[in-house]
Amino acid sequence: MKRFLAKLALLALLAAALSVALALCAYPGKPPARFGPEVFRAIRVCSEARPDAKVLVLGDSVANQIFATGPAMPASVAVATCNQAVTPLGNRLLLDRWLALNPQAEEVVYVALPGSFRNDGARKHTFHYFIHPFSETGLLRSAPAEVRDHLAARFGRAVLDNASLRHLLYRNDRLYQFYEERIVRIPSPGGGMPDVAVGQIRAMKEACDRVGVRFRLAFPPVSAEAAPSAAYRASCVEALRDVVPGIEGLFDGLRVEPKTDFKDGVHFTRERLAKVQESLRRKILAGAGGVGP
Repeated sequence: MKRFLAKLALLALLAAALSVALALCAYPGKPPARFGPEVFRAIRVCSEARPDAKVLVLGDSVANQIFATGPAMPASVAVATCNQAVTPLGNRLLLDRWLALNPQAEEVVYVALPGSFRNDGARKHTFHYFIHPFSETGLLRSAPAEVRDHLAARFGRAVLDNASLRHLLYRNDRLYQFYEERIVRIPSPGGGMPDVAVGQIRAMKEACDRVGVRFRLAFPPVSAEAAPSAAYRASCVEALRDVVPGIEGLFDGLRVEPKTDFKDGVHFTRERLAKVQESLRRKILAGAGGVGP
């Protein structure tokens, strides 16, 4: 009788474990593109030789709205904008790949809201927009050891190295939420520009300098609620003064536009974008200090 009950208990336990596994795997998964086809497009753009392209544009979702939507850019400009969750770490990898394949390049412009530089590679959605797509396309394997170590310290070495585990987390919202809240415990952004972000922007500038390519930062207009605080501005200027010439002037020229121009405090409304997109493109690519309509 005891043996029978033990077998019954074991079967019940196995059935429960199987049910949990099936529930996790069969949870209504959504295609990977839900977390931004622009990420995979940016990786593809930077993984191709484009002999006619002289300028590479990198950047966050606001830059993506300005450059990757609407009228197509000329062949001389390659657009690899995506999302701030890709972080300066991801943009460094995109730039390295682009420079290796495009020796004709003359300039790289990194366009982002100042607040995007607060991302230290351990923020919400970094896994979905950066770690998973960059791993799937093999780009993360080329990352410097210090970048992989930084990500492993936050997300776990097993997640970086195990494709099956990444797929399970990527396709299962409930499981990922548990992983993010109970295991990773992603912290709130700090008040200043993190050292790891500074290091990646420095590495981008140095990579461009080695091959004679000009590297620039550019800020699109912001709403008052997205404008950097005085303390954050000071931390960026101090961190980047010897990396980005004219960083103080870049902040001085930052345009603060009316709240009604933005649909969520960050991205332009469709109506406003239609009016200012072409002028913003021209001014950013021309290196205008105070970029604005």
